[in-house]
Amino acid sequence: MRNLLFLSIFFSSLIQAQDSFIEGTDYQIIDDQPSSYVSKKSNQIKVVEAFWYGCPHCYVIEEYLSKWDVHDDKLVKFINMPVVFNKAWLLHARAFYTMKEFENFEILHKKFFYAYHEQQRTFSNKESIINFIVSQGELKDRVEKIFLSDEVSKKVQEANYLLETYQIDSVPAMIINDKYKISGRMAKTYERMLEISDFIINLEKKKRSE
Repeated sequence: MRNLLFLSIFFSSLIQAQDSFIEGTDYQIIDDQPSSYVSKKSNQIKVVEAFWYGCPHCYVIEEYLSKWDVHDDKLVKFINMPVVFNKAWLLHARAFYTMKEFENFEILHKKFFYAYHEQQRTFSNKESIINFIVSQGELKDRVEKIFLSDEVSKKVQEANYLLETYQIDSVPAMIINDKYKISGRMAKTYERMLEISDFIINLEKKKRSE
């Protein structure tokens, strides 16, 4: 009987460990105030993936993100956010927001990642980026106009501002509701990064219902 009781407690602990994550170990709180979702100022949970096209871990996690069931949750808004740490990353951020203007963005996004990591095309200048997008069937004049536009510049500036707000020092990273941050060092694996994100999403839903 005592052995059965021990096994019951042991397996319950395992289940609890899989369903619970620890602040400061698995995720970081970057804003002490209740999120806009919990305070019912917004109706969606915002999930931001901070990334860089040249990051090998960002490339690998794309496959996991594409299969993540959070995309089917109408209460969750998923956003890719390019991080700008230097001039090379700035070019890639402009590439991202340029591609966002096209209907086949998802395809362009994946192919850009593939070209960088599988074809060793580092896209180190404006011309190489524009030529890539044009090679995917877009008109060169339109691509150039968007790439050099004030609108794209503004989006890059906004992303750069959020870099400091979210206290991002490495990629990939997940930021949920402008309040919780999960770094790669905290997550340790691609699977855990999504598991911790799911935990926080459910935590925010629970807090809103209280």
